[in-house]
Amino acid sequence: MLRYFCSILLLLSAVICQAQSVWEKLNKDPFKNSQVYVGFRAGANFNTVNVNNRYSVIKPTTRLDEGLYDKKYQEVENIGVIYGITFLYQFEQRLVVGANASINQIRFQYKQDQPGSSRSVQYIHNHDLNYLDVPVFFRFMFRKVNSRFWDKSSRKPTVPAIIPFAQIGLSFSVLMNADKEYSKYTTQNGIESKEYEKNSNIKSIMSPFTVGAFIGGGARFRVGTFYITAEANFRQGLSNANSQNARYQNDNLQNEAYDIMDDFSFQSVEGLIGIIFPLKYLSKKEFMPVEI
Repeated sequence: MLRYFCSILLLLSAVICQAQSVWEKLNKDPFKNSQVYVGFRAGANFNTVNVNNRYSVIKPTTRLDEGLYDKKYQEVENIGVIYGITFLYQFEQRLVVGANASINQIRFQYKQDQPGSSRSVQYIHNHDLNYLDVPVFFRFMFRKVNSRFWDKSSRKPTVPAIIPFAQIGLSFSVLMNADKEYSKYTTQNGIESKEYEKNSNIKSIMSPFTVGAFIGGGARFRVGTFYITAEANFRQGLSNANSQNARYQNDNLQNEAYDIMDDFSFQSVEGLIGIIFPLKYLSKKEFMPVEI
């Protein structure tokens, strides 16, 4: 009887020691409580133009008519798309740093009039720009902080299925291509006619590199072993989108449409949906990710 009792005690001691060693192993390296994510994101933006200085080939005869010849920036055609990849490093339950590499389409339109008593002319300019966009940002997760360590029952800390967040960062953009479509409309005796519609590559008169800042927020949703993210951001350009040194280098635009670019920057609101995958797993066999 004593032999059986001693055997049971030895077995219980072995189980307790094994559980203790597992618990100590899980809590030995704090790096196990960080996570790296990679994923994809896509969405749309609505863009507006902030004009810093105005330029024009067409000059009014009197100062009272100056406003008639100004470019009139529209907001109807200003919706573009964003798509690319994202990288995140969550080094603490509430703190994340990240970077994206995206194609960002910027579209905008303006109109310019040449008013007249019997005959008036209007030029419509549509722009389609594509940037390689690299935002770098800091993200704060709004959540209750749990113990960073697993308990002695080897149960991992609970993590909310939905975690809202706020973020702020800088975006660095490299111009990939820039196209412009310009049309001329003439109105005489109340009858409007379209004289022509042409296209031009305007990459040479745009700034090759722009910088902006953004602020926004969203939420992360857990779906099995991966996550869905939804975010909305407000972005403000901090540099001119056009090239001041190359303003007069496109002769076709000046001769055919009397067009010279203003000094301007972009301001946009964007919404995106993403999917991110964790790269660190506690168990690769069961695909059990480090969840924080």
